Amino acid sequence: MSEISFSSIYDGVSLALHAAFPSVQVHGGNVKQGLNPGDLNVIMPSAGNTRQVGTRFLRTPTLDVIYYPKEGMAECCEAAETLVHALEDITTPEGDLVHCTSCEWSVEEGVLHVLVEYDHHVYIPREQDLMETLNLEMEG
Repeated sequence: MSEISFSSIYDGVSLALHAAFPSVQVHGGNVKQGLNPGDLNVIMPSAGNTRQVGTRFLRTPTLDVIYYPKEGMAECCEAAETLVHALEDITTPEGDLVHCTSCEWSVEEGVLHVLVEYDHHVYIPREQDLMETLNLEMEG
């Protein structure tokens, strides 16, 4: 198992979306132009990295998978069902299987937002700061 980074989670979500929606355009990030009805956009609005014990950290990335429907609420509900299933478990490009720990969806201004979290633990080795050797000279 490799160290799971925030970008590998992001890439794993993108890969899962491409597999579940092969004919849909999947965008990443702050897209200013070029979004069409039926497209998906993936952003990571927040992520945390909290020390647990020693070199063990809890990472809490949250991704927002945004779907722009062609026809309205019924299509959003159908897309949400497919997205929730497709994002339950993702595989990172490095081959690590990561399980979704939370998934919620909502429709805001006619656009579907599926918020998914992939909380996981990582070990981040730290270089030890060793003390300098102290040479003591004895008088006498």
